[in-house]
Amino acid sequence: MANTEFAKLPVLSNQIYQEWYPKTVLVQSCDNSFEGELNLESRELDIPVYHDLSVYQTTIKERELKPVALEFIKASTKRVTIDRGRYSHWGQTNIGKLIERLSAEDSEVRKKLVNKWAVEAEKELAQWVAFDIPTAKHEIDLSGASYLNAVVSSTNVMRALDILQAKVIKQDMEPTEFTLFASEKFEQILRDTKISFASQDADATFRTGFVGIVNGVEVRRLHIQSLTVRDSATAEVKSEIAIWKTRDGIQYVVPYKNTISYEIQPNEILMGGTGYQTVEYYDFFNLYPGRLFRVKIKYDSAASYPAK
Repeated sequence: MANTEFAKLPVLSNQIYQEWYPKTVLVQSCDNSFEGELNLESRELDIPVYHDLSVYQTTIKERELKPVALEFIKASTKRVTIDRGRYSHWGQTNIGKLIERLSAEDSEVRKKLVNKWAVEAEKELAQWVAFDIPTAKHEIDLSGASYLNAVVSSTNVMRALDILQAKVIKQDMEPTEFTLFASEKFEQILRDTKISFASQDADATFRTGFVGIVNGVEVRRLHIQSLTVRDSATAEVKSEIAIWKTRDGIQYVVPYKNTISYEIQPNEILMGGTGYQTVEYYDFFNLYPGRLFRVKIKYDSAASYPAK
């Protein structure tokens, strides 16, 4: 097998990543700025965590007489362990045919993989936020009695957005850094208010899932079935778990992308041979706890919340 053919495999794997990633809504909203190699044995990475830049109060006279010692923006690293992976078998034992099959601009099989990986990545991340992160620090129940008296509707949805913003203002954070990811039901209620949606920039409407800027909150549509409870007859959403986060609320790291070979045993395919699979090792982390919330919403007071 020619080395030139093998050299194309990492490029192909990166192309697949570059194609599935833009098809996501939630995954694409995460911080993916980390770049580096993954040691497959240790599986550990150091991700930068930035803290506050110190600001000093002074007077002209004090500054002339007592300049403060040099102090730069505070940063540290958080060591994490990559523990997730996704892969697909290609069912092709000839590397030349595999490259040709996957590299074609209109490759249907590559398109199917790209779409499938995007859907699965979205679902996995959304379910992690909704069901796996600690409850106390990360949960806002908009249907609680002290909030909106059971249901979110067109008459109180603006107050619901006010509450979300107030929750982060209370922690000295800027609510414009946050985005709300919710189902089509939330979008429907917003449109029922007859308000006009603002846009932050000219290409905002082309972002995946973008709904609009409403009451100062950017809203994006997220279709994750497991985060909703639907009416058995109409399929309309009766309750959901929405997600309220900043970009750095989740670090989504994909440090390894490759297409590798493996041996296929004779009992798996006639005469055996060499097969290929596209592999990604990845993980996601909440390194800034106060910048990620799950939001419980009911549109029907009798509905239960989604459960894992």
